Amino acid sequence: MSWNLAANRIVYMAPGSNGYYRVYTRKPDGSDVRAITEGIPSLPTKHQGAPIWHPSGKYVLIEAEKQEWRDTRMFGSPDYGALPGFGMHDDMWLVAADGSKAWRLTNEPMDKQQGILLPIFSPDGRRIAWSDRQPDKTYVIKVADFYLTPEPHLGPARSYTPGGKQYYEPGSFSSDGKSLLYTSDQDTHNFWLSQIYRLDLATGRSVRLTFGVTYNEHPVVVPTPTGDWVVYMSSQGSHRRPMRLTLGTDWFAVRLDGTGRKRLTSMNTLDHSSPEYSSQPMVACRITMGPDPTFFLGDIQDSLVRQTGLVKVVRFTCK
Repeated sequence: MSWNLAANRIVYMAPGSNGYYRVYTRKPDGSDVRAITEGIPSLPTKHQGAPIWHPSGKYVLIEAEKQEWRDTRMFGSPDYGALPGFGMHDDMWLVAADGSKAWRLTNEPMDKQQGILLPIFSPDGRRIAWSDRQPDKTYVIKVADFYLTPEPHLGPARSYTPGGKQYYEPGSFSSDGKSLLYTSDQDTHNFWLSQIYRLDLATGRSVRLTFGVTYNEHPVVVPTPTGDWVVYMSSQGSHRRPMRLTLGTDWFAVRLDGTGRKRLTSMNTLDHSSPEYSSQPMVACRITMGPDPTFFLGDIQDSLVRQTGLVKVVRFTCK
């Protein structure tokens, strides 16, 4: 999910009647829903998702499953490994916001493991970062210049593996475009203990921002008058509910230098009297800011295996 202020529209993905995900836009009040990836002849008709707006509001960046690929149906979803957010067999595509045309930006090998994961734009729209799945099941962060003329395309990509052959998932550029916030298990070697890092794009060196025996993911940079903050999800402080195998996660915030950490939500507390309490684990995911700095929209997964969820409005007070 992503909110573009220039277009004043929200882009999101949802499964269709056949189980394959599609990409839609709508006004913030929920009206004027448009299926922008339907009926484009060049665009594969299997899974389409992980949409991110170009800053201009004229284009949407997505990942789309190769038309030729066949995979296992699991938990009601066809081609389970190619679900948006898993990335196997997916290419990167740019779609016109009016649904009139699409351009393929990468063409990954037809390999069981390879594909692209969660591409994002820089704040000025001139670069794209993504995670590139490798044949050995590891990942590489890639960053390339993005050009609109004569047709949308990418320049040569620079590759980053700051912690060696591990899992890498891009989250957000810093507001000045000099750093990239990402998720990795480069220190813990366990995805379920992934941490948040800041990568200096000039030097290739990274700084770890989260610590502890916790699961952290989906860092999003939020510019404020006092500098950038990073809003991310974490299992820190979450309680395991009886008869539930998974932990929930909540949103936290930290500055780019790792200071000032604060908890923003408490959905996974044992305090039943809390207005945020949920009877089942809630997994906080990516957030998107709107024009009003007093709230954000947040993706929440209520099932990790089925990859289903909902969107919540989170209101807060800046201090």
